[in-house]
Amino acid sequence: MTDRSTPGRRPKRIYLRLVEIGAADPETLPAPHVTRDFVARLAQSGRLVGHGPLTNPPGDLLLFRAREGDEAKRVLRTDPWARVPAGRYALIEWNPTDLGSGVNLDLPPARGSGRLTLLQRVAVVVSNQQRAIDFYRNVLGFEIRVQDAESGYVELALGKGAAALSLVAPEPTWGEPYYSEAKARIGTRTGIVFQTDSVSALELRLEHFGANVTEEAHPEPWGGRSLRFTDPDGNEFLAFETDAPTIRTPTEEGTSKENGAPRART
Repeated sequence: MTDRSTPGRRPKRIYLRLVEIGAADPETLPAPHVTRDFVARLAQSGRLVGHGPLTNPPGDLLLFRAREGDEAKRVLRTDPWARVPAGRYALIEWNPTDLGSGVNLDLPPARGSGRLTLLQRVAVVVSNQQRAIDFYRNVLGFEIRVQDAESGYVELALGKGAAALSLVAPEPTWGEPYYSEAKARIGTRTGIVFQTDSVSALELRLEHFGANVTEEAHPEPWGGRSLRFTDPDGNEFLAFETDAPTIRTPTEEGTSKENGAPRART
């Protein structure tokens, strides 16, 4: 019988290593620096996806990349948590189809190659910074992440690890053409897209606070619902919701994508 298997490297998978301490003696737990060293080595090899403590039940959780189960077991040979007695130690293959892809399965290139590692912040230009801060906090639910009263710099984000918005108020002291160019960006379409758990509820929230909804909540051809709104300076954003597992996601240019292929919105 002909072997129809395709030669080549196997696809990457994500594995979850779960440790529950249980009745383990605290003296038998690995020292924090030992765990940090192990996790750092995973990060340097490009395998690390995520790591953190468990609180209920207490323990430790690790997400990492490997090509197959045997390779995942080899990765864990030096795991300091594998030697904790009287606890539960489990290795589980993460199924992106059932549990969500959410993570890039491709191993990144070596460190120092100039790859992009994080979208850190996006600037939104406003005329009144304090008014903008009040709007983004009270209406949209942002929290201040960084603020420097002396320079006027401020960053707001929707949570830890999320990309931030920096609210920039142009100053004449910047000189030209920087001041005029920044002012010209106020009141334009930002190209920023948010996801929400309810477009209708967001629309009511915006209306309650007197914000301008430029395009009311409506169903989209790609299967979700969306609306457009502006901040007090007229900077426009798009927000969408979806609860379908295979939904296409909207883009600011008016297209949606499914399985990597662009599809025009109608």
